[in-house]
Amino acid sequence: MNTQSVSPPSPSGQPSASSLPDVNAQIYPFDMVLAMLDETANFSMFAIPVSGYDEKASLTPANPSDWFGLSGGYGIDLLSELHRFEAIVDARSDGVRASQAVGQSTGKFHCLCLFSPADFKWNTRQTPPPMIFDPWRSQRFVMQECEATFGEKTSCKCYGIGRTFPLMVNGRHVLMAAAVANVMSGTGKFEGREGTLICTGTITPQLGFMGNVNLRVRDNEDNIVSENDLPPIEAIQNPDRDNTFLELRLLKKNKHVKTVFGPPPGGSLVSLVTPSEMRSVRYSYIGGGRGPRTHMEIGQVLGPMSATVFFDLGAPPGTAETPVPFTTQELYTFTAPGGDTVGTISCGVVEGISFGLKFPQAPGQPGVRFAGFGPIQGGTGVFAGAQGMLTVNSLIGISPHALSLMHCLHLIDPNHRYRQGTGGY
Repeated sequence: MNTQSVSPPSPSGQPSASSLPDVNAQIYPFDMVLAMLDETANFSMFAIPVSGYDEKASLTPANPSDWFGLSGGYGIDLLSELHRFEAIVDARSDGVRASQAVGQSTGKFHCLCLFSPADFKWNTRQTPPPMIFDPWRSQRFVMQECEATFGEKTSCKCYGIGRTFPLMVNGRHVLMAAAVANVMSGTGKFEGREGTLICTGTITPQLGFMGNVNLRVRDNEDNIVSENDLPPIEAIQNPDRDNTFLELRLLKKNKHVKTVFGPPPGGSLVSLVTPSEMRSVRYSYIGGGRGPRTHMEIGQVLGPMSATVFFDLGAPPGTAETPVPFTTQELYTFTAPGGDTVGTISCGVVEGISFGLKFPQAPGQPGVRFAGFGPIQGGTGVFAGAQGMLTVNSLIGISPHALSLMHCLHLIDPNHRYRQGTGGY
């Protein structure tokens, strides 16, 4: 996640204060960089397992008779229908609620997940060493043959990494899963585009994936993003009564908000403390024979979010073959319209990947496309006892440090503490 050229680090390996770049200095105007970051098509989708496909979700995809996985290792072959999805957040003095609805089917999400050793690195050309699937412990996996399709002519193929997170919820075993992937190739409107896919949900007892899938692709030609409202969602019957998703749009309150370097975490890593403002958002999209279209509608201010990002300052910009890893620690503070805090959520990215970002209309302007996930660590106020997952699918500019952040807080919510409205629910 190299920001710009810096002086050599100190003998201890830690960059000295004098060597750190000024990430707030402007190569191009802040508003111009923010506008370029926002040239993305944002898809927020809901994945529902295809009925009956569990018979093909073999734990030994290389050879069904290879019971111990010696010829490729255990894996899960996932196939889900992709549906329109909206989760609009409202913060009031009596709590935080999401008006959540799943709509009509628009395509499919297919992914072969191969379980891997915890130290297996990102490698688009290598199958991981075999590992036996264990739903009772957290495991890393590689996403191969991962594809999101929208009809016959529009699709994107991805490669990524993920983890399972087993939890006990009201005495019941729940296997959460989250993953992050880079768009490696595309057809139709996705041809030649950079993009990142992130997902969070649950692995069902039938070995299916149910949950939120967010796809973000660059669209500086404006042939996916629509300036006009899209047809309203046609809500279907509730496919998931146990989970609520808080979808958020985050950016700096204004160009005067500064990003600073935090305490050095050690080695060649640095920490970057970034304040932002949360807003509710409606991420809307449609499929169609002419290819997908997206629209974003920004809602109320929900409160501040502070993130500390840990990364290697000296690493070269990430590429599709060699992304740069990062982790974060984040605090989401939800406030009522009067300003009173109603609850906080603490969490952080434990698996993050970043890629260098260039802007054709602004030569020399550095930026980063990054995404990741991690478990919710705790909450206060209305979020006391919260369990779930954070996903991040974002772009930033460096010098100036502008943000365009697409986050989702996945809350395990069998008692519907955080849900409102009837849209299919």
